[in-house]
Amino acid sequence: MSERVDVAVVGGGMAGATLAWALRQRGLEAALVEPGEPPEPGPEPAPLRASAINAGSRAILEEWGLWADIADQGGAPIERIEVTDGDRGGRTVLDRHEAGVEALGHVVPNRAVVAAAWRHLREDGGVRLLQPATVHGLERDASGARLLVERGNGTETLEARLVVGADGEHSRVRRAAGIGTRGWHHNRHALVAVVDCARDLDGWAFERFLPEGPLAFLPLGGRRASIVWTLTPSAAAEVAALDDAAFLARLRARFGPALGALEGVGERALFPLELRLAERFTADRAALVANAAHLVHPVAGQGFNLGLRDLAALAEELGNARARGWDPGSPAVLQRYERRRRGDTARVVAFTEGLNRLFANEAPPLALGRQLGLRLLDRVGPLKRLLMDQALGRSPALPARLPVPPFIEEARP
Repeated sequence: MSERVDVAVVGGGMAGATLAWALRQRGLEAALVEPGEPPEPGPEPAPLRASAINAGSRAILEEWGLWADIADQGGAPIERIEVTDGDRGGRTVLDRHEAGVEALGHVVPNRAVVAAAWRHLREDGGVRLLQPATVHGLERDASGARLLVERGNGTETLEARLVVGADGEHSRVRRAAGIGTRGWHHNRHALVAVVDCARDLDGWAFERFLPEGPLAFLPLGGRRASIVWTLTPSAAAEVAALDDAAFLARLRARFGPALGALEGVGERALFPLELRLAERFTADRAALVANAAHLVHPVAGQGFNLGLRDLAALAEELGNARARGWDPGSPAVLQRYERRRRGDTARVVAFTEGLNRLFANEAPPLALGRQLGLRLLDRVGPLKRLLMDQALGRSPALPARLPVPPFIEEARP
């Protein structure tokens, strides 16, 4: 059996399911291939994985009709962000009132984004959903792409004018398209968990830059916080294995007393941190989005927001191509997407890697400079507005070919 569509999206997680729905709204014939079982909509008591969605990303999700469903499934707004330089005393606060917005962003369970997109896809019925299904082969030529898809009831061929890899950091589409990656491991793991605090977070998010790496507390509503704690691999394994009381004592010692006692913790998970960039975001009849195209450090919560801008740019380019009667998989269309996304990605990589390296360096001149810099931010409006714009997802106009930051050209740090 063979079926032909405009676009085949491989991977039905946060990026793939959302992209499939965006393409449907643009009038493209799409198929979505996902090996797992998508979650059903509904609140999650203790979401292990959550994302900080900035105001720019919320606007995209609102445009696609997904935001209300996502917000109904839990999470909380971010009204203020406190940034501190560990125990050294440097501090600044970003406040929604200074920015003139309802919220600087929102923290939402990852599961809520996936569930909202799949609910819309299932109820609408306009996107062909192959799930559970696995791509076992991909061929491309001048006329299109052919995917060999294995399902429980056999194998079929899916033909598309474009295949999109939304299948994560170990993307099969990226490998099949012959696209390499560059980057390095940070020799750090992110420990994620949900913590119950003695005090209501009341819209506060906290980012502590500690010598071993950043520690973030993100509001999930009420007294619950989603934490992302960056540690060396050995320290992360040790801390993750502690009993609840010992874990909370260690965490409070590093975070401080701002939220009072830490009263409970749920499941914990560890994720290795690395920078990974695809050498190209497109190839013949193929495009990459989100983690298949780039994996960045979680500092400042840029990852999903960067990926969502990939989806918005690709959906717009493909929708414009359809409106003009162009082939959505043609080189001209893919080159437009590539040019649009390279600059933004380079800027975010420069920001996250630069921030991580700046605060990881304990040399006295740099440490003193960080303290003075954080204090200066509260007194120099233009500097603070730049940081506020980054938090809100307000991207300045960028040249199509922004140079790759110099440290990406280095072999390894």
